[in-house]
Amino acid sequence: MRLTLISWLIIPAVLTSFVFSYFVKGIRETFGSDENIDLVSPKVEFDKTVIREKLVSGFEWNGEGVVTLMFDDAWLSQYEVAYPILNSRNIKASLAVPTDSIGEKNYMGWWHVEKLQYDGWEITSHTRSHTCEGEFDSYRLASEYLGSKIDLEGHKLYVENFVAPCGVITPETLEAVKKYYLSLRTSENGQNPIPVKNPYNIKTEVLNNLTTLDAVKKMISKAKTERAWLILAFHQIDSSGTKYAVTPELFTQIVDEVEKSGLQIALPIQVLTSSLH
Repeated sequence: MRLTLISWLIIPAVLTSFVFSYFVKGIRETFGSDENIDLVSPKVEFDKTVIREKLVSGFEWNGEGVVTLMFDDAWLSQYEVAYPILNSRNIKASLAVPTDSIGEKNYMGWWHVEKLQYDGWEITSHTRSHTCEGEFDSYRLASEYLGSKIDLEGHKLYVENFVAPCGVITPETLEAVKKYYLSLRTSENGQNPIPVKNPYNIKTEVLNNLTTLDAVKKMISKAKTERAWLILAFHQIDSSGTKYAVTPELFTQIVDEVEKSGLQIALPIQVLTSSLH
């Protein structure tokens, strides 16, 4: 009788411990390997006006060149490597999110994206599937372009700007972007005049594993000379050597150069809003 009673006390305790360990392991796999991460998602009241005002505030164009740091595809390395570097310098950036990738291996979870907005980053839409196709039927077009915005807003993420996957733009996709968003960032290399003349044809400099620090210095110098808007677009921030990977060392050097330039660092929503004034 006594043995049976002890068994009834021990077995639930063992099962509870097992379930708790499994739960914590699942959280860490979802949110990343940082042992010090706050596992409680920030409480965000989804008031679009309040979030927009927070993003826009603190920037007034001084008539000189501007630099935006932008991260495409929501790679986990952007959160684990780039974000701490920028956060230590109080630099805010923009994140283009393909919503179907969230939670997949090597990509951020929703908690990461929510946390970045909470800390002052701008979230932009990047379709759902990140398909580089240009031809869609009406259902797929709405799913990719409106659906991604619905996904983001469902997680209390404010989004008004759009980034074209692979830079692919057709008359149909452009029409969809104009219907649901206030701007379109392409993958066409170049810089943009301020005030922005056409918010649906915003150029960028997409960095890759062949990008050199000297090349970025020239981009920064041009933005300074021409008083232009330079968008530096990053993908993976790691040493994988894949096509669009930038090493943490080079990334840090690029941020150093941006800071030394004296150019204003701004979010797309800030530059575009100032262009309307």
